[in-house]
Amino acid sequence: MPLAQVHSIPAHVDRIWNLAAHPTLPLLACASSETSAQVYSLNTYFPIAQLDGNHKRSIRSVAWKPKLGPSSEVVLATASFDGTVGVWIRDGDRYADEAGDTGTVDDGGVVGLEDWELVASLEGHENEVKSVDWSSEGTFLASCSRDKSVWIWEADEDNEEFECLAVLQDHTQDVKHLAWHPSENLLASASYDDTIRLWREDEDDWVCSGEIVGHRSTVWCIDFDKRTKDGDARLVSCSADETVRVWSRVSMTGLTDSRAIPSTFRSDPVSENWEQEAILPQRHSGPIYAVSWSPRSDRIVSAGADGLLVVYKEVKRGEWIVEAEEEDAHSVFEINSAIWSKKWKSSATHGQEGAVMEKGEQEDEIIISGGDDGNINVWEVAPPK
Repeated sequence: MPLAQVHSIPAHVDRIWNLAAHPTLPLLACASSETSAQVYSLNTYFPIAQLDGNHKRSIRSVAWKPKLGPSSEVVLATASFDGTVGVWIRDGDRYADEAGDTGTVDDGGVVGLEDWELVASLEGHENEVKSVDWSSEGTFLASCSRDKSVWIWEADEDNEEFECLAVLQDHTQDVKHLAWHPSENLLASASYDDTIRLWREDEDDWVCSGEIVGHRSTVWCIDFDKRTKDGDARLVSCSADETVRVWSRVSMTGLTDSRAIPSTFRSDPVSENWEQEAILPQRHSGPIYAVSWSPRSDRIVSAGADGLLVVYKEVKRGEWIVEAEEEDAHSVFEINSAIWSKKWKSSATHGQEGAVMEKGEQEDEIIISGGDDGNINVWEVAPPK
């Protein structure tokens, strides 16, 4: 079954590295080979802001803080090849997307309608920062780098002062990607050393609580199953070995309850054991750069160097089928990012304002992809004919 392309945004001249959809607002952030980050409306697909003036090299990763600030502030983190992380807050009382306004794109880039303020610039990495991500409560911000390290930061209430809590250096090669567990303060990191490591706080220190080994080449991207409950944890990963794999946590020690909170009265170190639950049907013929687990359905999407978008559906625990796929989703170009997003009002009917999906419909989500062609493409899983 093919995917149905419902929109395309000719966003950039050079490649798009990373996309991030806000979890509760119709906002899409984009990281590209440019030194600025862009914000688009998922109601209109128009640009509404350009965040520049901080980074000196390409922006590699963007991440929304999942919890709004004390004054409903919207916060975005950006990670750059210049070795720094920027933290931005949407400024002002009037927001372009809510007002129905739109921006434009010209030779100078995005002509935005919103003002965003850079409130912090985090330095310390010795090389390119490859990924950045917020914990589920927005308490911690993690960054990783080509310098083989993972840094964990804690912010004050205004997101202006950040303290580095830990510099984690267990990986032996470039760290490519980060993902926080949807409810635990558990961080996963993927690396050029072919492994995934798990990190958590242990008696005021951050330690490696587990290691996942199984991929035969670079692990490019990871994502947690956001719908697991009662201490269950699953993770999907993709690799240059052309496989997508699902892992599940099977045991923990040094933990007191189902939410995996370390015990201060234990003698055992904090550790967890993960096992491979499934290798998804193999479709890719090159390195797989992106994988995303839908928070709304039992589906995963993957994309990579072969230009193929693949949607997998879990029919029962550990058993997956290919539900849809799209060849040459960005023409002859590689795809670097593919994510799920809620389908907002205009995207429900291909651009008609005011359309609202019926509650419970499976078509309430879209896939958004970005590639070396500089385009952002929006997809739906086409219904069977």
